[in-house]
Amino acid sequence: MEVNLIGFDSIGVRSMASAVYTDDVSIFIDPAVSLAPWRFSLRPHPREVKQLENVASKIHEAAKDVDMIIITHYHYDHHDPGRHVSIDIYNGKVVILKDPQNNINVSQRIRASRFIKLIRERAKKILVGDGREFTYGRTKIIISRPVPHGIDTRLGYVTEVLIDDGEYRIIHTSDVEGPVTFHAVDFILKNKPSLTIVDGPPTYLVGQHFTEEAVNKSISYLAEIISSLSNLVMVVDHHLLRDLTYRKFYDEVLKRCPGTKAKLMCAAEFMGMEPMLLEARRRELYSAESGSEKGE
Repeated sequence: MEVNLIGFDSIGVRSMASAVYTDDVSIFIDPAVSLAPWRFSLRPHPREVKQLENVASKIHEAAKDVDMIIITHYHYDHHDPGRHVSIDIYNGKVVILKDPQNNINVSQRIRASRFIKLIRERAKKILVGDGREFTYGRTKIIISRPVPHGIDTRLGYVTEVLIDDGEYRIIHTSDVEGPVTFHAVDFILKNKPSLTIVDGPPTYLVGQHFTEEAVNKSISYLAEIISSLSNLVMVVDHHLLRDLTYRKFYDEVLKRCPGTKAKLMCAAEFMGMEPMLLEARRRELYSAESGSEKGE
């Protein structure tokens, strides 16, 4: 199995765009990318915009040639109705969607309806994935039942994805924000993956839309997963990587797993790159630009 983590927050954009290739089938999970419209009362820096264009191009190149596309929910950093990535990537594809009618909030139901209209005539087949299993040769694809998008169900529900080629298993959690719920963790523990791609808690929102209690719950759950799956490779990225102090979170998780052989890293490191936390450094980017202009 080959895993290509193309768009993530440690790669400079809001995304969890992941391509997976087995001997039987090629799959793209959440081929979408976006930027925070505002952070620190600032619009995206030109470097962020350039990186979005770069990642969007890579997503398009990879997604146009896969057999299957999976959409875990309908936030714009996970599904794209042609804003940054061409809708042409759905031409001739089997598309597995988060149920557009059930366990979904109003805004995502509206987005889902619009999105399906866009891809209906393009896709080879559109399937609802929630709680289902699909088999292609030796490869099994299992979609979880809907789990909450973090601690607040007003944000809706997402589906986790397991891909198992008979030798290697990966789980892509989508936006479980931690995880912070038993159901999201249970899917991981029951399926015993070799690699887990987790979105991590939005620690940058503690005191606003997230709580310290939820962060601690996430630490406990991730430590439980690592302790149970000793040879696991765990990528924790997305929401967590909007915080420059994210490594403190990693340290807190690993402190609870003494002697573990598991590896904990961000998506950029998994891909052999240096982390590029552009959103978290937005103030710094503008400040450096301002300083450069003064120096001139």
